[in-house]
Amino acid sequence: MTTLSTVLKDILESRKFLVDQSGPFVNGRKEGVELHFFPYARHSPAALEEFQKAVPGLNGKVVLAALVPLAESTLANIPSDVVIWDREAIEHEVGRTRIETMVGEEDHGLIDDLYADDFPPVMKAENMEEGQEERITPMHMNLQDVVELSAKTVSGFSHRLELIPHFLFSYNAPLYVGEGRIGSKEGILAVNALTNAVEHWVEIPATVTKLEQGYKRLEPVLDEEEASAFVRVAVEREHTHERDMVKENGQITMTERVMVHPRLDQGSVKRMGMIYVPIWCVEGTKGVMIINASTGKVLSEDYFRDIC
Repeated sequence: MTTLSTVLKDILESRKFLVDQSGPFVNGRKEGVELHFFPYARHSPAALEEFQKAVPGLNGKVVLAALVPLAESTLANIPSDVVIWDREAIEHEVGRTRIETMVGEEDHGLIDDLYADDFPPVMKAENMEEGQEERITPMHMNLQDVVELSAKTVSGFSHRLELIPHFLFSYNAPLYVGEGRIGSKEGILAVNALTNAVEHWVEIPATVTKLEQGYKRLEPVLDEEEASAFVRVAVEREHTHERDMVKENGQITMTERVMVHPRLDQGSVKRMGMIYVPIWCVEGTKGVMIINASTGKVLSEDYFRDIC
């Protein structure tokens, strides 16, 4: 009969880890990275107590692989830096290893998320131009913060940091009523180079060239010229509106409804290059979360089912 320990050993070996077992723990080591899996196939308070006592003495990432559901009271007593794989997560990884064996190609798995965070932060895309530095908005929400937050909400077991490319623009748009200029509007807009969404930014943020946390840098799906077109459309849409204008004709005062519209010329929109925003992508047993690592703002939070 195949045991849970054997299954975990196969998952580790699928990524070329050297595997050994100490007590109940299945350990994997590779290139300075250590992963420690604790198989939890059935309910056992004694086993959980043994697990909790052992965790502080382990280096690297610790995973509690549970085939049985864990009560909220049990989850509350597990150290926040422990990753929890439930039955669904384990089955996902078993399926991945089998498919990879069949097709002979590696696919991204939950195990990759575990040790990607432990590699040095020199992870740059292969096609990054020599000497070019990334402009990244600083992180104010680290892995520990997001683990603690997601544990209380979606029971996160996978925490992935991705850099999302944004094209940054400033604009100064003269406003007209007919042929008469009545003022101007200025601002900063960023275009998400993956979703085409245009966002208002209050200011140009300070940036760093690297992060201490391992990450995956995503490539834009549109170029700067296309992003500029999205900005011009957004400025036109936002600053085109109706307003009441008071006019005096002799002793008669009239209120006229007029249309205000921006008039953009070649220099109205200025390009300010690309900035990467670090985003935490969290997958949990109860749902998924997307968090802006620079602001700490939860961008989306979707639950698989209602939580009582």
